[in-house]
Amino acid sequence: MTQNTTSGYPNTASILALVGGILIALCGMLIAAVGAFILPYINYTNLRAPANIANLPGLVSGVVTMVGLFGLISGIVVVVSAVMLQAHPSQRRTWGVLMLVFSVLSFLGLGGFVVGAILGIAGGIMTLRWNPPIQ
Repeated sequence: MTQNTTSGYPNTASILALVGGILIALCGMLIAAVGAFILPYINYTNLRAPANIANLPGLVSGVVTMVGLFGLISGIVVVVSAVMLQAHPSQRRTWGVLMLVFSVLSFLGLGGFVVGAILGIAGGIMTLRWNPPIQ
């Protein structure tokens, strides 16, 4: 008599990916902020390096900022994929692949303190393995 409506919807996978994507995006913002606002102002004069270290603060700052922005973009893609999975579960393969790929790629941007990437990967795998009930 009772009908199980939760089996026809990938809620758990979407929520895992959503939380993972938020962690990935937050970590990316933190890294980008450190790279843009803190690293250029560190005193590098005590560093024993070859001849010209005048460009070192800019180089380090630029690399760290780009890594943070890559993590931020990866997190945004995972969050959008999780939301779109809730809105359009019939396109689960597309959103699952996007979640999985960008969660794995987010390891280049520290992966949302690693926990975010693991949650995103778990959500992507669960989405790809989920099949709607036959009616």
